Amino acid sequence: MVDKVSARRHPHQVLIAAVLVGAGVPVVLGGPQPGSLTAALPAVLVALWGTVLVVCGSLVIAAAVAPSPLTALYLELVADPPLALMCAVYASSIWLIAGTRGLVPALFTLGFALAFAWRGWQVRRSLTELRRRLREGRHQ
Repeated sequence: MVDKVSARRHPHQVLIAAVLVGAGVPVVLGGPQPGSLTAALPAVLVALWGTVLVVCGSLVIAAAVAPSPLTALYLELVADPPLALMCAVYASSIWLIAGTRGLVPALFTLGFALAFAWRGWQVRRSLTELRRRLREGRHQ
């Protein structure tokens, strides 16, 4: 009943999720690299950033291997909004702290924020459509 296209993970989505986890683990375990733009951010923001990368990136990977397309959609529904929000906050913070030096990383990260927001909207739309189909099936 779930549209296979809307539930399928594309290879680049899985790769990006793996990169998120790979980038988040060192931040969670040891903090940002000294001298990096991330090191200029408040410690709480850095910890939240790293945690969201690891947890939500792992959820996207789990969605890619979930046997059920419905489970995959729900895993993404949990992962995409926090990733979108945290990427937007991180991008804004980098740009505010680093100014023009941080513009490229901020725009790159903002692109991810928009992509995660868009995918979250697609997932929500797919689940809404599925619920509508299920309701119609019960009333016939």
